[in-house]
Amino acid sequence: MKIARIYNNNVILARDMSGNEVVVIGKGLAFNKKVGDSVDKTRTEKIFTLQSKNVQSKLAEMMQDMPSVYLEISEEIVKMIRKNSDLQLNEDIYLTLTDHISVSLRREKEGIVCTNPLLPEIRQFYVKEFHLAEQAVDIIENYMHVRISEDEIGFITLHIVNSSMNQQMHMTMQSTRMISAILEIISSFFQREFDPKSAIYRRLLRHLQIFTRKLLSNTGIQENETYFYNWGRKEHGQVYECVRRIEKYVEQTTGKSITKGEQGYLILHIVNLIYS
Repeated sequence: MKIARIYNNNVILARDMSGNEVVVIGKGLAFNKKVGDSVDKTRTEKIFTLQSKNVQSKLAEMMQDMPSVYLEISEEIVKMIRKNSDLQLNEDIYLTLTDHISVSLRREKEGIVCTNPLLPEIRQFYVKEFHLAEQAVDIIENYMHVRISEDEIGFITLHIVNSSMNQQMHMTMQSTRMISAILEIISSFFQREFDPKSAIYRRLLRHLQIFTRKLLSNTGIQENETYFYNWGRKEHGQVYECVRRIEKYVEQTTGKSITKGEQGYLILHIVNLIYS
């Protein structure tokens, strides 16, 4: 491999024998080296080959001012997630997770408490991802001998959700707030608390995750089948009125309307929840 760009003594951009660009990390890897020189294999510790050249370039630039161990931690976390789940992760997670690890460890070192206002919702809505984030924190602790807070576990959970759903952090946080508000509308309307561990509740939750993601990403909800809408309006008036409240909340919050088809699916899920 030949050096294509030097970021610091420990991080370089190189080209392999096939001409592909890779990020190479190693202590003193670029010491007394220049562009065009061969990469010292004896000093090479990690080689990152990513499909996205944009992510690869941003990653290399980010590592100029950051200990390379944070990227190694991210790599271990991504390996763990792929081994322990079926989540399909976007390569952006190498950027967002590495950066977050750096920031969260600095906060811990400086004694700065960063409260996660959505922690209860994150723990409830993204059970699988939260469990993976807990394992990620174990990996961080093994490397750095620092245990980061549960609030930070919540933020790491959101990074995993973002990557698996291919969306931005602000959208995931807005989606989480919307889901929480919709569930509160349902609970308040029927004056009931529901078991968040029940299969029917989890199905409703999954539907709301997909529904809010489509709504906020402007991909639109094109479902126009009105069977469940008409059925709910005729047979389940209370549930229909509850969905009307949800529709009003969504319009006030996002300025977008919900199709009758989507209202029908909400009716179906809520009927199943109420009468289970």
